[in-house]
Amino acid sequence: MVDFVTWTSYAGGQLAIAAVNEKECESQLAIAQARAAVAARSEKTVAAQKALAADDPAVREATTALTHAYARRKILESVHAGLEAKARVISRELTRRTGTSSLENRTGKWGT
Repeated sequence: MVDFVTWTSYAGGQLAIAAVNEKECESQLAIAQARAAVAARSEKTVAAQKALAADDPAVREATTALTHAYARRKILESVHAGLEAKARVISRELTRRTGTSSLENRTGKWGT
């Protein structure tokens, strides 16, 4: 049980780090998009400005980094949730197996 709690705690910490990393990647993407939009001001139409900005190498790199950060966070969410579920199962099983005194259950209290 201690091992599951420890691994769950570790996975929770990694999940928090991944969430912070994802936010940082979102911020970097916004900065790259703003810079690319400023650089594309010379285009005549808004659609052309957006297309040129989206094609900027820094924007593509930031988009890729954000996608990887999102994927890592989702995977860690799954791992963390699985560990929490397994820890709950183990906890219930330990509670069931260590209930040695019949006075603690209904049968012991009421004699039925």
